[in-house]
Amino acid sequence: MNDLKWTATAPASKAWKAMPFAPGIYKIYLTGALPKDANWPAELAPLKRGDLLYVGKATNLRSRAKHHAVQTSKSTLRRSLAAILGLQAQWHGKSAHPRLTDVDEEVLSAWIVANLGMAFAVVDDLEPVAALEDAMREELCPPLNRDGRTPEQLHVSEAAGASQRNALRDKG
Repeated sequence: MNDLKWTATAPASKAWKAMPFAPGIYKIYLTGALPKDANWPAELAPLKRGDLLYVGKATNLRSRAKHHAVQTSKSTLRRSLAAILGLQAQWHGKSAHPRLTDVDEEVLSAWIVANLGMAFAVVDDLEPVAALEDAMREELCPPLNRDGRTPEQLHVSEAAGASQRNALRDKG
């Protein structure tokens, strides 16, 4: 991990536009603040400016960025954020995951632009990307990765699961 050449942390929307069509690893940071009414219990470690929130991998960084930028149904990060921000998920068509209402998609996108930063590293060989991501997630335990290693990760998983169950209930 130490030999990766990371970009400087930049606002997420700017970083997504700069991502190349190449495999790599990315880290997402909180550069703003969670809203006061966010679903983040006081007994958990507080999320503060500068905290690492999420680590991800991509076979194509630019394509992956599109999912985080606009498609909640295709982004674990967006679904996790939506759950802790209290945004309403709903099922559409045959998607494997619910997406947000159009209004809440816009709210989430605006919040991401205002409050998240990102750095990425291109990995020349696609083979080690998954192992690199696993090692970083194990070492760093970012709270929005749903690995179940920390109380924060468990909370995010539970909140996202509840949101998905509510969307399914509302569908039927």
